Amino acid sequence: MVHPYGSSTLPDASDIIANMSKKQKIVILADTHIGDRAKELEFTFFKAIEKEQPDQILHAGDVCTTEVIQQLETIAPTLAVQGNRDWFLGLDLPKEIHQEINGVKITLAHGHFSIWDWFWNYVRLFFTNAPLSHRFFQEKLAKLYPQANIIIYGHLHLASNEVMDGQRFLNPGVGYPERRNNYHPGYIVLTIEPDGTYTTSMIFTNPQPESNV
Repeated sequence: MVHPYGSSTLPDASDIIANMSKKQKIVILADTHIGDRAKELEFTFFKAIEKEQPDQILHAGDVCTTEVIQQLETIAPTLAVQGNRDWFLGLDLPKEIHQEINGVKITLAHGHFSIWDWFWNYVRLFFTNAPLSHRFFQEKLAKLYPQANIIIYGHLHLASNEVMDGQRFLNPGVGYPERRNNYHPGYIVLTIEPDGTYTTSMIFTNPQPESNV
């Protein structure tokens, strides 16, 4: 279900996971920045996600246009949360979504916490030139969502798959080619078995070569 403190204009998550008692395959992506930093979803990236044949798709924010959600919906039901760029662009998305799939509690958030947190982090970065680590964000997320078994976040444009104090933290990195992913867009496949055991895999795709025509 969508947690009561996270409202959504998207389809209720409970509609997507109704009667889930079978193996579920979920594709997780983030920070696609379409119309903001990239023109469109990379063709090879989109086709790789399509080939996964997921049961649902989770987008951890900085979608930047609802057309991305609509495009992903042609593959599988898609839920997305609001990132800092989405806030600036006026996209009406929930700040967090909570699901329980086969007994596994999942929280989806962008990870910037608030616009003020985002602003002061950038001020700090300007003066120190030292980006905050995944561990900094994971510790804050763990305090916000202690009930979650898996916390999915984006924002850092750096992929991560780590466990801290019994919670798993998944960050798929960037959904378009840029230097922090060596110009290979990435996503995570989360597979949850009926008994609640799960596996994760990080996938990086090759961007479509630019045409010389």
